[in-house]
Amino acid sequence: MVVGIDLGTTNTLACYFVNGKKKILKFPGGTMMLPSVIYTDENGKVIVGQTALNKGIMEPSRMIRSAKTYIGNFELNKTWTCGGRTYTPTDVATEVLKEVRQRLIRNARLEENAQIGAVITVPAYFNDNQRDETRKAGEAAGFKVMWILEEPTAAAIEAVHERQLDKKVFVVDIGGGTFDLSVLEADHAKHTYTAIAIDGDDRLGGDDFDRAIQQELIRHIEDDTGIKLTDAKSAGLDDADYQSLMSRLLIEARNVKEKLSEVTEETVTMPNLTTLGGQNYDLDFVFTRKALERVCKPLFDRIFDSLNDFVNGNKKFKLEDIGHVILAGGTCFIPYIKEQIERDLGIKPDDSLQLSQLVVTGAARVAEAKSGGLESGGDIKLHSILAHSLGIEVLDEKTGNLIFDQILAKDTPYPCEVLKNYVTTFDNQTKIDVNVYEAGKEGETDLSYHRFRGALSLKNLPPAAKGQTKVSVKFEYTEDQRLRVTVTDKQDERNSREEFLDKTVKAQIRSGGAAPIDIVLMLDSSGSMYDQMDEAKDACRKLINEMIDLSVHRMALMNFDSSPRMLCHLTNDAKALTKKLGKIDSSGSTEMIEALRMASNELESSTRKRIALFVTDGYPDQKLSTVSYARSLIDKGLKIIAIGVGNNFNKEFLDQMVGEKNSFTIKTMSELTSLFERVINALTKGDL
Repeated sequence: MVVGIDLGTTNTLACYFVNGKKKILKFPGGTMMLPSVIYTDENGKVIVGQTALNKGIMEPSRMIRSAKTYIGNFELNKTWTCGGRTYTPTDVATEVLKEVRQRLIRNARLEENAQIGAVITVPAYFNDNQRDETRKAGEAAGFKVMWILEEPTAAAIEAVHERQLDKKVFVVDIGGGTFDLSVLEADHAKHTYTAIAIDGDDRLGGDDFDRAIQQELIRHIEDDTGIKLTDAKSAGLDDADYQSLMSRLLIEARNVKEKLSEVTEETVTMPNLTTLGGQNYDLDFVFTRKALERVCKPLFDRIFDSLNDFVNGNKKFKLEDIGHVILAGGTCFIPYIKEQIERDLGIKPDDSLQLSQLVVTGAARVAEAKSGGLESGGDIKLHSILAHSLGIEVLDEKTGNLIFDQILAKDTPYPCEVLKNYVTTFDNQTKIDVNVYEAGKEGETDLSYHRFRGALSLKNLPPAAKGQTKVSVKFEYTEDQRLRVTVTDKQDERNSREEFLDKTVKAQIRSGGAAPIDIVLMLDSSGSMYDQMDEAKDACRKLINEMIDLSVHRMALMNFDSSPRMLCHLTNDAKALTKKLGKIDSSGSTEMIEALRMASNELESSTRKRIALFVTDGYPDQKLSTVSYARSLIDKGLKIIAIGVGNNFNKEFLDQMVGEKNSFTIKTMSELTSLFERVINALTKGDL
C-alpha cells in the first residue's frame, strides 16, 4: 500500500487510492484533518490529534503544537519537555505520523507490520536539513519513505489533473507555518511537471495570522476590564489558568479567521472565559473582516512584498507566460489574499478546488504512480530544482577571509553535477579540507549567512609551492535528493575522496570563544528624540567601538522614524557603522513595525544568534499591531531586546512586546551607555 501525506504545521492529512479512486483518510470524529498536536499525560502516554488539542487547552504545558516550524533548524535547537520526556521537532513529527500509520492500518484493514510506502510533502523552500529530518520522522514512524515532495508541486499535479491544464502554472501555497511561491511547467498528457522557479518563507503562515487575531482579542479584554494580560502575574491568575486562557483564545482566533473567510463579521462569544479581578469574565466581541485586515497588515505586506519580488526579480519566467494561478493551503481562503493576488498578477486565481486537500491528493497521486498504480500506466515525471545554492569554503586572497564559493546554483534542475577546480593556498600543503555549505542568503559570500552541511578531506597531496597543486571538487545532486561530493587530485586522479553529505550536521562555530552573534542596532530617530539624539548617538558609538568585538560578531545599523532606513548592513567594519551613525537626524513619527520587518529581513539568513536591539523614547504608531508583529518574530526565533527611555515610559508595554527578561527602561539617555554594557556582556556570555 502507498499513501500521500501532507505533514502540516497545523493539521496533517493523508490520502490513498482504492480501485483507482482517491480516498482521504478519516480520523476520529470523521474529520479529514488530524491536528499536528501531541499531548503527554501523567503516565507518559502520547496522545495525538484533536483529543490532544482538547486536553492541551486545560494543560498547555503538556501539549506541543506547530512543531514543524522548527524541524531541521539546528540553530534554534528547539525542544519541549512534557511528562518527563524531552521532544525534538522530529520526535513530534514522528508521533503524528505514527498516528497516521495506525489509522491507515485500521481503516484499510492491514496487518500491523504491513509495509506502507509514503510520499511526504514539505514546503518548496525547505532546506536539506529540514527535508532530511522529515524523512527521518517518516521512517521512525514505520513508513517506507518513497519521496519527499514539494508542496506546490503536489498541488499543481492535482490541479492539472482535475482541470487538465497545460502551460506554466503559478502556485501560491500558504499553510499553517510556511509560505511558498512556485512556477511549474505542466504537460498533462505526458504526466510531466517541471519546476522553473521557487521562493518562499519558512517562517510565515496561518499560525501568524492566528496569533495576530489572538492579540486583538487580548486587547479587547484588557480594554474591557482594565487588567493587563501580559503574563500570569499581571492577570492575577496562576500559571496553569493563564496558559489555558491563552490557548483558548488562540483556538478561538483560528475559528474567527476561518469564519471571516465566509462572512464579513463574526461575533465572538465565550461565556465564563476566565476570572479577572475576582469576577467571571464573559467575552462578547464583534470581529469584522476589516479588523482582520488591519491587525494582519504586517503579514499581508510580507506575503505580497515576497510575491512581487519573486515576479519582478526572477528571470526564469515572464508573467505573461503564466496560464493559471493555483491557490493551496487553508490560509489562501482569506478573501484579501485572493483579491490581492488577482490585483498583483492580473490573473484570477482558481479557488474552486479543495485548497486544503490539493497538496495531499497530489502527493497520493505521485505515490500511486511510483508504485505503478496509475490508470494511465505511466509514472509521473517530476523535474525538480534546487531550493538553495550549494558551495564550499574558500580563501579570499584579497582580504584573507574565508568566504562562500557557489558550485550549484539555486533553481538548478536536478539530477545535476558541476565540477570546479581549485588550488592550494600555502606552500607545501599536503591536505585540503572541503567544507560544504548550503546557502542561507543567495548572492552573499560571508560564511555566517550559510549553513554548514559537512566536510571531507583529501590527503597525500605532493608538496609544492602555493597554487601549484590543483584539485577538482565535483558536486552531484542526485534524483533521490542526496548531495555527493568528490574531491580529486588533478595530478594523480587515483587520489580521490567521495562522500554523500546527506546527514544533518549542526553548524560549526569557528570563533574559538564566544558564539558569534549578529545584531541589528535600531535607533529611534523620531522628532521627540531631537534633544537627546547626540547623547544617544554617543552611547551607540561606544557600543560599536568599545563594547563589542567586531572581529567575532557583526552589527547592522538602522534608524526608524516615519520611514525606517537600513543605514549599514551586517558588517565587521566599525568605521562604516560609526560613519553612518553620525548622519542620523531626528524627525517624524515612530514606525516600528516596518523597522522590525527590515531588521528581521536583514537577519533572516544568518546562522548565528540573531538579535534586534532597539532604543526608543516613545510609543509606536500602532501599539497593538506592533506587539503582535514583534511576538510573531520572536516565535520564529528572533531575539528582540527593547530599551525605553524616559520617566513616563511604560515598561509593561515593552514586556508585552518582547518579554520581561528582554525589556529595559531608563530614565535618561545618560544611562544608555552603562545599560548597553550590561546587555552586550549578557549576550556574548549567553546569559540573555
